[in-house]
Amino acid sequence: MRQTLRGLVLVGVSCAAPPPEQSAAPSPPSPPAIAPLAPDAPPTPPAPTPSAAPPSPAPEWQELASRRLPAEFKAPTSDPSWTCGALRVEHLADDSSHNEPYVRVTDATGKRVYQAKGREYSLGPGEPKQRMSLTVDWCGDLTADGVPELLLAERTMGAHCCYTYYVVSLTTPSRRLLMWEKGDGGHGMLPVRLRSGPAWQLLSWDIITPPFNVEAGDPVLSYATTPAFPIVFELGAGQYQKRTFAFKEGLAKRREQERAECKTEPQRCPIDELSEWGYGLIIGDWEEVKTSAVPDEALRMRLDARSGAMKQLLLSRLGR
Repeated sequence: MRQTLRGLVLVGVSCAAPPPEQSAAPSPPSPPAIAPLAPDAPPTPPAPTPSAAPPSPAPEWQELASRRLPAEFKAPTSDPSWTCGALRVEHLADDSSHNEPYVRVTDATGKRVYQAKGREYSLGPGEPKQRMSLTVDWCGDLTADGVPELLLAERTMGAHCCYTYYVVSLTTPSRRLLMWEKGDGGHGMLPVRLRSGPAWQLLSWDIITPPFNVEAGDPVLSYATTPAFPIVFELGAGQYQKRTFAFKEGLAKRREQERAECKTEPQRCPIDELSEWGYGLIIGDWEEVKTSAVPDEALRMRLDARSGAMKQLLLSRLGR
């Protein structure tokens, strides 16, 4: 549960990693491609499983996902090999790079249909290259075309940092529908229906530092109290794009669900005063809800003073 801001004056620094070195040249905007993930190899029989067992993926949001992942989608089991419809998904250990996991998908005959590893990066000049881990968070048919998609999570394995999420459609050849360089916070991405239609939307949370001025009396935030705001991706023109402000009604319902969770499971409360502020600015009802959402008058006045700048920041980060 996030701490409230009343009386809180802590200072912290979020972690960050150096920009990763791409393992392949950036792909052109059209047609979509999997790069900068390692490109698909020609179909071949699967290689023997390495003797070293790959680490089990354990994203921070695993417990949340297990309660919220729709039944149409399947998350990995504790076994490094699991099925997704007629396909088999494997997390294998890259024994050339500290056993960081990577992904391989095979069909019912054992033929490889997709394989990718995380990108390489360096911690500094002269330092050996490191490889990011790459795991599958879930699979299922996001686009309603009868072909499953993978939600891939790439990370540096540092505390809180650094995450990139990919959505890959297992067509022939495979297609990349999303690459989101998220940075801090392993919040994962969940398929949601915030609007009727064949394709699912994607929901996650983006850590955004508000445009506060501490000298003017605004709150002082630590990393732990920096808010995460909802971000929604919608499929359009063959790509998932940031479209949060286009889903005001759906997010209003989501906010009510989160408020209800806070009453029944306060230890897992997903929304706090700053989150309420962001929701209100996105949905457009901050003026109506602010007194109940933020009872502390002094804090509420500071949020009001920054609401214009904050809304512009949210629009730029979360998508219109």
